[in-house]
Amino acid sequence: MIVPVAEAKRQFSTLLKRAAYGGETVTIGSRGKPEAALISVVELARLRAMESEHDARLLEEAVRTSSATVGLRDLLKTRGVAETLTEVLPARPRDRRKSARSLRP
Repeated sequence: MIVPVAEAKRQFSTLLKRAAYGGETVTIGSRGKPEAALISVVELARLRAMESEHDARLLEEAVRTSSATVGLRDLLKTRGVAETLTEVLPARPRDRRKSARSLRP
């Protein structure tokens, strides 16, 4: 069932509790089309864990089937994982050297 936006505004607290404590996924939309969903934090964590597992499997497959030497950053970019690079990988060594040189008197 899709809860219309106007009704979702009026019943936000109730819908939030249904998602958070009842484990429901509350779909919100307009004109009968879904636009967003309320889910519990537990469900969000589960979905993110599944996504991480999927990314790890894709990376493992890419490494296994690769016939050439490729940098990890380039490999992740080709697999669509580039948006999380700054969280996963440290700065490149040459970047650190450059910044360290600029700090020297």
